[in-house]
Amino acid sequence: MAFPTTNWNLLAAATLDGDPAGRAALERLCQSYYAPIRNFLRSRGFSEERAADATQEFFHELLTSRAWKRADSARGRFRTFLLGALMHVLTREQARHAAEKRGSGIAPLSLDAIGEGADLELTEDSTAFDREWARQLMAAAMAAVKRDFTDAGRDGEWPVLVQFLPGAGETPPYEEAAARLGISFSALKKSVHRLRQKFRDELRATTARTVSAAHEIDDELAYLHRILSARGS
Repeated sequence: MAFPTTNWNLLAAATLDGDPAGRAALERLCQSYYAPIRNFLRSRGFSEERAADATQEFFHELLTSRAWKRADSARGRFRTFLLGALMHVLTREQARHAAEKRGSGIAPLSLDAIGEGADLELTEDSTAFDREWARQLMAAAMAAVKRDFTDAGRDGEWPVLVQFLPGAGETPPYEEAAARLGISFSALKKSVHRLRQKFRDELRATTARTVSAAHEIDDELAYLHRILSARGS
């Protein structure tokens, strides 16, 4: 199976002048980060409505500016670049509000102001953002597995079996789950084993689309586990 198109490949395609496919690829890439950005803003005190609006504005500015062309796979992961751009926007937004209160003006917000060397200190912010990113990857993998159940006409099994996946809550006893599904203990164990394997495969495929090379997948999966395990996240 061919290695999935990565973020950096999408960005490279999008730099081709007059390439509609490249621009569409960049838009798809931004869509995959919509939920982490929105949830990150919510964690910083934005209301749900304001976070949604701010996220849309952020990606609109990102797509219409040339800031995303400064992303460089040699300098770090795409989400790190994305968070740096977001923090730049938030800093400018705070300055704008402060200027409005003082009655003075401030230059319009623009991502084009991000400099080549404008690396931000992102320790705590990066951890919070990465946690949202990790949750999004998990949710995407789980949604893919659930679609398979729906396509196979097994919707009735999903509420029981999903409890055996990571992050789905307290796992019920096997005997209880088997009784609810009307199957044997051994049949349930086989179903859970196949489900977990399918989830791992989907999570790996989803993660593969967030790195620049195949050899980075295992490191990303390990990091995902650590970031979600930290402080019981």
